[in-house]
Amino acid sequence: MRALLLLTLTLVSTHAVVAAEPYFSEYIEGSSNNKAIEIANPGPGPIDLSGYRLEVYFNGSLTSSFTHLPTATLAAGDVYVFASASANAAILAAADATTGSGLWNGDDALVLRRISDLAVVDSIGQVGVDPGSEWGSGLESTADNTLRRRANPDYDVVINDAFLPTTAWEGFATDSFGDIGIPPAGGGTPTPTLTLSGPANVGEGGGGLTVTVTRSNSLAAASVT
Repeated sequence: MRALLLLTLTLVSTHAVVAAEPYFSEYIEGSSNNKAIEIANPGPGPIDLSGYRLEVYFNGSLTSSFTHLPTATLAAGDVYVFASASANAAILAAADATTGSGLWNGDDALVLRRISDLAVVDSIGQVGVDPGSEWGSGLESTADNTLRRRANPDYDVVINDAFLPTTAWEGFATDSFGDIGIPPAGGGTPTPTLTLSGPANVGEGGGGLTVTVTRSNSLAAASVT
């Protein structure tokens, strides 16, 4: 008996690739001025961060009171760190830019916005709502904690809906700086590799690759990686 295994793979093009949007990959709201935000580029191409701005909405305001304009080209898989100039030395060592202005507390919302059309590409918190002291609870909250994205990327483009850190973020204790500035796993440009076991044919069409593996019988081993 013969069996066919059909699969559709993404076609890897030799043309220039369009990068995905940047996103918030790590958030620090620690003791004193230990505050930092990490912005990551998931790839597959570089991103000019000068096309984006970071906005901070304090205490439930509907208007941003602080704006940071990054001026860096972020390589695929790399991260950009913005922090308080008075932060811990470990944060400053990873920072690409700093400010002497006061930054966010646990009840302030952060928004990453594309400048060309003012579209929101990612957010933390809920704009227009003051939660009191924080969104979330325990380690998975926006006050006195470090938050790292569980899935990368995982965009939150709706800035006025309920914000629950536990759904997308992993929480760490106050002043946890060990991962800041380190690109999250899975970023960058993937290396295309196709491994076939058994007789196989590969055909191209419709923007994808169709891989057909023909097995000699229903129990014969065949795999596509």
